[in-house]
Amino acid sequence: MPKVAQAFVPGHITGFFRIHDDAEDPLLRGSTGAGFSVEIGTHTTVSIIENDRPEITTIFNGEVIDARVTHTVVQRMVQKYERQLKVNVMHKSSLASGAGFGSSGAGALGTALALGHLLDPAMSYDAAACYAHEAEVVNHTGLGDVIAQTKGGLEIRVHPGGPGIGEVVRMESSAPASVVLAGAPGIYTRDVLTNPESRTRINKAGDRLVHRMMKRRDLKTFISCSRNFTNSIGLATKRVIDALHDLDVAGFSQSSMVMLGDSVFCFCDDSEFSNVIDILDRYWDRSQVSATSVSHIGGRLV
Repeated sequence: MPKVAQAFVPGHITGFFRIHDDAEDPLLRGSTGAGFSVEIGTHTTVSIIENDRPEITTIFNGEVIDARVTHTVVQRMVQKYERQLKVNVMHKSSLASGAGFGSSGAGALGTALALGHLLDPAMSYDAAACYAHEAEVVNHTGLGDVIAQTKGGLEIRVHPGGPGIGEVVRMESSAPASVVLAGAPGIYTRDVLTNPESRTRINKAGDRLVHRMMKRRDLKTFISCSRNFTNSIGLATKRVIDALHDLDVAGFSQSSMVMLGDSVFCFCDDSEFSNVIDILDRYWDRSQVSATSVSHIGGRLV
């Protein structure tokens, strides 16, 4: 009979960041910046059974996919323990893939936590999570989502690196009850992270804003820094620009672009989220707009 374990990992939104990926060791690479985790996320079920050869199947919302990041996590963990296994990974996610909502990191971390528990129940949380961080880095799909998703809440990443190496601190003020997300694929993390011009703009703005955020660790500063970053790096699509303008005009200025996606986030009170959704419905399909809240708990076994 297969052995089975399950994990849940919240989505993650980055408002601004700085790339740190010069180190040879992927666990020393990462990002500084700030963001927050959200209650919608990815539920991952991993099953293993002894096999005559390694075999990995990944299913995302009912569809078999070629998931490079998940495969990297599984391959490296199984090789570490010198096992011949048939591994089935099933992701059930409320996060749009490729929209900047941390879908890749959530799948990687959920896989690492669940598979780590099956391979070695004594494996530490950070040790398992490092496999997820490493898989994101080597595949150029993310730099800071995983470490943030291990913590939850509104966070500032003040030192780059994987879980147990990088440093994360919490923002000092809480956010309004609701967060509305709207987004779609269109800006590809791999392309941005490997483009010299984009990297230069990101790092110049990111350095300045991380220092500013550390001096005043509140939501108002986070929003201001996120907007400044959006304006500085020149990656916002027309609908992101137009949607943020409409939100501002309507008084919903606690909003900015999601890094990296053709996407926006907006903090608001529970009584206001339907009005925010109405504005964002002008630019995205209704299925691409979600009302959620900040998750103060990171990824975990369930």
